[in-house]
Amino acid sequence: MKVARWKVLGVAGALVLGYAVTSQAAQIKVDEDTFADFGYNMKIMYQNFDERGKGGTDDWKKNVFDIKDSRFYISGQVSKMVQFYGEWNASGAYGKETGGYAKDNKVGLAEGGVNFVFMPELQVRAGKVRVPFTRYQMTSSYSLIIPTDAWYDKGGAGATGIFGKDTGVVGEGKYISTNPLELIGKADGGLVVHGDIANGMFRYNVGVFNEDKRKDEAFKGLQWVARVEFTPTMLGFAPESTTSPHGKVSDTYLGKKDVLTIGLGYYKEKLYDKDSLYGTQFDKSLEADGWTADLFFEKKFGCWVPNLQVGYIKLNDSHFYTADGKKFSNATTAANVKKGDTSLWYAQGQLLYDAVVGFGKPALAIRYENVEADGVASGKKDFAFDRWGVALNYYLKGQAAKVSLGFDKVEYDDAAKAFLKSSESKSEYEDSITDYYLYIQTKF
Repeated sequence: MKVARWKVLGVAGALVLGYAVTSQAAQIKVDEDTFADFGYNMKIMYQNFDERGKGGTDDWKKNVFDIKDSRFYISGQVSKMVQFYGEWNASGAYGKETGGYAKDNKVGLAEGGVNFVFMPELQVRAGKVRVPFTRYQMTSSYSLIIPTDAWYDKGGAGATGIFGKDTGVVGEGKYISTNPLELIGKADGGLVVHGDIANGMFRYNVGVFNEDKRKDEAFKGLQWVARVEFTPTMLGFAPESTTSPHGKVSDTYLGKKDVLTIGLGYYKEKLYDKDSLYGTQFDKSLEADGWTADLFFEKKFGCWVPNLQVGYIKLNDSHFYTADGKKFSNATTAANVKKGDTSLWYAQGQLLYDAVVGFGKPALAIRYENVEADGVASGKKDFAFDRWGVALNYYLKGQAAKVSLGFDKVEYDDAAKAFLKSSESKSEYEDSITDYYLYIQTKF
C-alpha cells in the first residue's frame, strides 16, 4: 500500500511539475529523455446556414450549435531517437443523414504514430500520420485563421456539398465517379522518410500510404507522395522544422517567429482498374497524379503581424465523368466516359494586432479559394465554385483560447450552377449561399 501511495504521489507530482513547465499541457516526466505531454482540445461552433432550396427541400435557414471537435492527445518520446504521438477525437454528427445529432458519438483515433530521429537530416515517421503533399494537409486544424477550414463546399441538399459522396450533385454514382476533394485528405496510414537539411533551410518528405480509394479493390496498391520546402534562413527567417512527433505546421505563428516557406509537392495513386465501375465494360483505368506549389509568409513589424499564404493544386485524372452530362449507370458506355482533372487554388491572409485590446489580441483574416473539376451537366462544362471567407479572430491566449466571428460566401458556377437550377436536382437549389458563424476554441 505504501508503495502504491508513493506511485500515485509521484505521478501527481510529475503532472503538477509538468503543468508548471508547459502552459498548455500536462506532462509526465521519467527523466530528461523520457516524457509525455497530454491534453484536451475542443472546438465549439454556432452556424447560421443560409437556405439552400426554394419552395422545397431546405428552403429555410438553419441555426446549429455543435461541438465540431473534441480531442484528447498525447505526445512525447521514449528516448531522444524515438518520439510518439496520438490524437483521439469525438465530433458532433449534425446532418441530414442523422436527422440531427447522433445518439452514440464514438471516440476514435484521428491520427498517431512514431517518429524515429536518427539525425535531423534522416527521420522516419510511421502510423496514421499527415500526408505530406500540400501545405494544407500538414497544417494543424487548431491553428487555422479561417476556422471553417479549406474547400468550403456546403451547397445542395442538407448543406452536404456539391462534391458530397451521397447527396451532393457530383458525388460518386452521379456525374463524377469520385470526390476529387477526398484525394487530399489530411491523415492516412503510411510511412514517411523526412528530414531537415542545412539547419532547416531545406526540408524534404517522401511518403508511401494506403491506396484506399480504389473502387471495389481498396488497398490493392500504394499511394506515393513527396514534398520539398525551402526557407531563406540567411535572410533571418525561421525554418518550420519537421523534427517533431507529428510534423505539423501552423496557419499562423502569431508573431512568435518570422517565417517564409516555399513548398512543392507531388502525389500519385491508382483509383480505378478496367471494368471496375458500375459493371460497365470500361476500356480504361484511372491513375491520378498531381502537383502543388505554395508559399507562406509571416513577419512581425512592431505591433503588426501580417500573414500571407497562396497555393495551387492540380490533380490529373482525378475522376471519370460522362461526356453527355448524364448520370452514371449500368447503361453508361465506355465511349461516353471521359477522364477529368481538378484544379484548386487559394489565397489567404491575416493581419494581427500584437497587443492586448480588452481581453485579447484582435486579427482580421480573409480567404479566397476556387475549385474547378472537369464535368458536364445541363449542357454546361466544369463543376466550379468560388468561396470567400472572412473571420474576425480574437486571441485571448494565443491558440489556447480563441474566439472567431465570421462568414463564408460560396458561389457555384458553370455546370454546378446549371445543375442546381435544373429540374433534375429535384429542388431548385440556390447557387449562392452565405453562412455565418461564431467559433470558440480551447487547447490544454
